[in-house]
Amino acid sequence: MPIDIESDQWGKSKQIDILEVEIERYLQKNSETAYTASEIADDLTVEKPEAFPESVLAERDAARLSRTVLVTSRLEKLAWHDRVEARTLDNESYYTDREDGQFPIAEVDQNIPNRFIDLEQKIEEIDDQLGRIRILLRDLDEVPSDFDLQ
Repeated sequence: MPIDIESDQWGKSKQIDILEVEIERYLQKNSETAYTASEIADDLTVEKPEAFPESVLAERDAARLSRTVLVTSRLEKLAWHDRVEARTLDNESYYTDREDGQFPIAEVDQNIPNRFIDLEQKIEEIDDQLGRIRILLRDLDEVPSDFDLQ
C-alpha cells in the first residue's frame, strides 16, 4: 500500500539506513571475527532491534529471512565501498571489519557524479560571462577592430 510522503505516518517512520550504521558498529566492535549475514542479523535483532523495521521483528521464518536480506544488502554496499571485507568459506559468505581504503571502482562511482556537477557549474559560469559580453556588444554602436573575444 503506497504511503503519502506528506503524512504523519511517513514523517514519524524510522529510516532503515540506520541498519548500515549498526552493522558497521557491530563489525568494528567484533573486528577479530568474521560473520555471516544471518549471524549479524540475528545478533542485531537481539542487540539493536530498533535498527530494523517493526514489520520484520516477528519470530517467523519469513521475518528472519527479511532481516537477513536487509543485512545482506547493506553488507554488499559496505563491501563495494571497501568498508568491510567479504570472503567465501565452505560456500558461505563471511564479513568482517575493514578500516582502510576504498575500492577504486567505488571511488569512481562516487567521484564521477561530483565531476559532472563541477563541469556543469563551470559551463553555467561561462554561459553567464558570454551573456554579459553579448549585452556589452549589443550596447556598442561599433565594435572596435582590435576587439578580441578570446
